[in-house]
Amino acid sequence: MADLRPMRDEDVEAVTELVYAASDDPRPSDAVAHARYRYPLRHDADGAWVAEDEAGLAAVAIALRREDLWMLTEISVRPDLQSAGLGRRMLERVHAYADGAKGRLIASSRDPRALRAYARLGLDAHPCLAAYGVPAGVEAPDGVREGGADDLDFAADVDRHVRGAAHGPDLGFLLEGGQTLLVSDRGYAVVGDTGGVRILAAYDEDGARTLLRAALARADGRAVGVGWISARQPWALHECVAARMALSADAGVLFAGGDVGPFHPYLPSGAYL
Repeated sequence: MADLRPMRDEDVEAVTELVYAASDDPRPSDAVAHARYRYPLRHDADGAWVAEDEAGLAAVAIALRREDLWMLTEISVRPDLQSAGLGRRMLERVHAYADGAKGRLIASSRDPRALRAYARLGLDAHPCLAAYGVPAGVEAPDGVREGGADDLDFAADVDRHVRGAAHGPDLGFLLEGGQTLLVSDRGYAVVGDTGGVRILAAYDEDGARTLLRAALARADGRAVGVGWISARQPWALHECVAARMALSADAGVLFAGGDVGPFHPYLPSGAYL
């Protein structure tokens, strides 16, 4: 049986290998992947756990706490040990990091085992769509600018309005990794270098639509993605359809429980929710 222990810095490379061996997701550069899995050790060491057996690293689970909000950001089990109960043990361990939290969030794949496990936690399921393609006919709106570190306090206020808790250091980490912050007087968005949306939060739907159009307008003829569009976000669906982007029902499922705010208008990050 695999032994569970807190994750350490020297585990980062092995964690990266395990995660992408157990996933169909495209693999980023080692520098990007290692930074992502080292990051929780700086802020959420109590929520980062691994399991080991005689063959080496067997599983990893990582959860974040931001104010009164708990989020599961990673759980992976070595392929030869899947469906053997190790994933359940790992989930139980990092779910203990939710003690005292008012809200809980998980962005799940469509894996039936994961869906079952998260439903057992008593969380509500919100199936999501994703949009992908080259946006057509989208013009950059007025009133949106590129932001920076000086805008993070404003972004935190928007976060608390929308999801009941700020992202804390997460937005700064994304900006350090080369993402761009777009800011208006109604909200903010974090986008990739071609306009793909990582996070979008606003005080109202009109502000959210404006920010999404600003993000899509940055695509400049390249395909971009908008993920985690739940039934709570029809404004995002309508903007993506208007931009002639293709829709997919394979995006995954958001699980939410407790006080997570209105969660509207909001597009979360899969990693930082």
